[in-house]
Amino acid sequence: ASYCLAQAIHVSKITFLEQMTSANLQLDAADKLSLKEKSLLAFGQGVEGIWITISGYYLNTYFLETCCIEPSAVGAIQLIQGAFDALNDPLIGSLSDGTHTRWGRRRPWLLFGAPLLAISYFLLWNVLPAQTSLELKFLYYLTAYMGVSVGLTSVSLQISALVPELTSDYNERTVASGWRVLGGNSVGMVFVIVHSLIVGDGQQPEMFRWSALLCAGAMLVMSWTVFAGIEERFESKPVSVKVNFLSELRLCLESRPFRYVALIYLCGPCAVVLVQSNIVMFCKYILLDEAIITMVLPAVQGTALLMIPVWVVLSHKTSKRHIYLAGGSILALALASLSFVSSTLGVVLVSIAVGSALAVPYLVPVSMLPDVVEEDMLRTGRRREGVYAGIFTTVLKTCASLALLFTNMLLKHAGYVAPASSCGSETITEELATQPESVKNIIRILVGPLPACFVLAAMLLAWRYPITREVHAQMVADVERREKQADVAITYQVPSEELPRDVRVAPEPEEIPEPSQKAVDPQANCYPCGKFFAS
Repeated sequence: ASYCLAQAIHVSKITFLEQMTSANLQLDAADKLSLKEKSLLAFGQGVEGIWITISGYYLNTYFLETCCIEPSAVGAIQLIQGAFDALNDPLIGSLSDGTHTRWGRRRPWLLFGAPLLAISYFLLWNVLPAQTSLELKFLYYLTAYMGVSVGLTSVSLQISALVPELTSDYNERTVASGWRVLGGNSVGMVFVIVHSLIVGDGQQPEMFRWSALLCAGAMLVMSWTVFAGIEERFESKPVSVKVNFLSELRLCLESRPFRYVALIYLCGPCAVVLVQSNIVMFCKYILLDEAIITMVLPAVQGTALLMIPVWVVLSHKTSKRHIYLAGGSILALALASLSFVSSTLGVVLVSIAVGSALAVPYLVPVSMLPDVVEEDMLRTGRRREGVYAGIFTTVLKTCASLALLFTNMLLKHAGYVAPASSCGSETITEELATQPESVKNIIRILVGPLPACFVLAAMLLAWRYPITREVHAQMVADVERREKQADVAITYQVPSEELPRDVRVAPEPEEIPEPSQKAVDPQANCYPCGKFFAS
C-alpha cells in the first residue's frame, strides 16, 4: 500500500479525483465521459454497494442468530437462491438488450426495478415472530431474497451495461470502473456503519426494520436519480435474424476472455465474502469482543475508499492484470495472517492492510468486462452488453451464495450452537456466548487461509487474461471500421433453408487483417485460436 501511494504521488502533483477526471487523458469527444456521467455511474453503483456490504457482513449472522434459522436451512436458502440467479440474471440481461422505448433500453429497468428492490429489501430484514415455524420462515425469507435478486439485477446490471456503451477507450473504462467502485464502496461504508449503529447487538428485531426502511429508501432514490440524469448514447440496430436466449448465452460462454474474467470475478469476491460473512463471529467467539466490529468496518472500508483512486492511477501506468497481481499479493498476505491475530490492535492493522487492496478484486474485473464486449462484437457481429452484464452479476451472486452455503455446511458439521439469548431463552444472561472449539477452528479457517487461496487462484487467472492494452487498441479500431461500413446489415450465420424470404442477406464484410506482430505478442496468448477477427 505504501509503494502504491508513493507511486501515485510521484506520477502526478494533482489530486486523485482530478487524475480520474481526465487530466492526462487525450480522448475523442465521443469517448469522453463527463463528470456528470461518472458521478451518476458511481451513484448507481451505490445501490449494489449497500446490498453487498450490509449483506456481506450481517446477513448470514442475521439468519443464524436473529431469525434463529438452522445452518442447514440457511445453506438451502443460499443454494436455491444461487440456482435462481443463474437463470434470472442472464435472462434480464437478454431482455434489457432487446428493450426499445423512448427512454432507451437500460433506463426503464432502473425506473421499474427500483421499487421491487426496495420492497423486497425491507421484507428480507423483517424479523418474524419467534413462534413462527421453520418451514414458514424458510419460504418467507427465500421469497424475499429472490425479490431482492430480481430488483438488484434490474438496477445494477444496467449500470454495468452502460459503461461499454458510453465509451470505448481503454483507460476511460478503467476510470469509469474506478468511479463505480468508489461510489459503491463509499455508499456501502456509510450505510453499513449506520446499520451497525442502529441494530447494535441484534437483540431488538424492530431495529432491523428501521435500518431496512432507511436503506430501501436510499436505493430507490439513487436508482431514480440515475434514471433521470443519465443519457444513453447507444442506438440499437435491429438484426435480420433473431437469436433465442439460449443461443445468446452459448455465444457469450464461447468467449475465452470472458471465461477468464468470470472466473476472476468468482474467486476474488468469493474470498471477500468468506471474510465478511464470518468476521462478526470471529470477533464474537475468537476475540471475545463483538464490539471490535465497529473498528474493523471503518478500517477496512475507509482504507479501501482511499486506495481506489491510487489503483486507478497505477492502472494507467501498467495494465489491469499487473494491478491485480500487485493488489492480490497484498490481499492474500493480509488474509492469511488474520486467523493468527488475537488482539484488537492486530485486527485493526490487518483490516487496514486488507482494505488497501480490497477494491482490486472488484475494480479490475469490472474494467475488463467492456473489453470482452468488444471481442464479442468482432467474433459474432453483435453487441450483447446486457447478457454479459447479466452473467457477470450472476457470477458475483454465485460466489456469495457458494461462500455462504459452504460456511453454513461447515458450521453445522462442526456443531454450531445458536445463542440462547436470542433463540429460545426468555432471559438474557450476561455471560458471553461460546462455541465448541471445532466451530472456532472453522471460523479461523474461513477468515484466513481459505480466502487467501481464492485470491491466489484469481491472481493466476488474471496473469493469463488474453486482452492486453495493445490487443484492445487493435480490437477497437476493427470494431469502429466494421460499424462504419455503410448499408451492411449485421446478421448471424444460419442455415440457408432457415432464412425467411424477406430477409436480405448482408454482403460479406471486407476481410479484416490479422493483428501485426508488433502490436500483438504471440507469446501473450492473445486472440485465442486466431478467431478474434473471424466474421
